[in-house]
Parts: sequence; C-alpha cells; structure tokens
Amino acid sequence: MQITRPLAVLTLALSLATGGIAIAETQSHDDHAADVLELVLNDGAKWRGDQNMLTGMDAIHAVITTNLDAVHAGTASPEAIAKMAADVQAQLDFMIENCVLEPDVDEQFHHVLGQVMDGVATLEEGEAGPGTATIIAALNAYGEHFNHPGWQIIN
Repeated sequence: MQITRPLAVLTLALSLATGGIAIAETQSHDDHAADVLELVLNDGAKWRGDQNMLTGMDAIHAVITTNLDAVHAGTASPEAIAKMAADVQAQLDFMIENCVLEPDVDEQFHHVLGQVMDGVATLEEGEAGPGTATIIAALNAYGEHFNHPGWQIIN
C-alpha cells in the first residue's frame, strides 16, 4: 500500500504523540541552528534495525554529503535544493512504507525520521543551510544510537 506524504506525516505525528519526543538544547552546524534529538540507547547498546532502514539512511546520508559543499558555499541552486528535498523525501517514503522494525526500535527511529522530515520541509522552503543542518543533526544522532556498519558522522 502506497502512503501519500500527508498520510505518512500524520501517521508519524500520531506515533510520536503517543511515545513523546524529547528535544535537547540547540546545536549548530556551521552556524545553522538545528535541534539535536535526545534518543536513548537500548540498555546501553545501539539499536538494531533492518535492511530497509540501513538502505534508506545510507541514501539520505549520500544525498546530504554530496550536496554539502554547495550548501556551505551558498551556491546550491533552487533546483538543487528542491532535488535534495525530493531525494530525501523519497527515502523517507521508502522507509515508512517498508517499516518492519520491532516496536522499541521503531519508536526511537521515528524520532530521527521526524527531525529529517522537519529538515525536508525547510529545504522545500528553499532554506538549504538550516534544512541541511537539521537533517545532519538527525543523521548524527542516528549514528550515535543505531547500529549501522560503516556509518560516518558528518562534521
């Protein structure tokens, strides 16, 4: 079943509302403010997801790192920013449509997805720096809390 973006956002919002979300102090990435997620570990260990999660997160990481120099330089065109938003959204849709995570893992991962969605919304408004910074904060929090072989934190 294909989930449309508004339905996916509503579904995610409802799941976050039932589990709650904690946002820590604001952290900046090259002077662009972005909320940092406050996730919890699985009894001191990183959460284990599935291949769909790994594939989607690898793709989002690649979209961001491929465009990062242009975003930092302020040379990302409106078309490039829109493509970035669309490419990240496509991966969000893929992960939401194919989600088979265990409930505890799913709850933590939805915190990450919610922040990535916030970043996509900012990118869609044409704000490359803040949108990218929000997604980077989510990606880095993900890397610190989820077992993802070869994951690289974005500095």
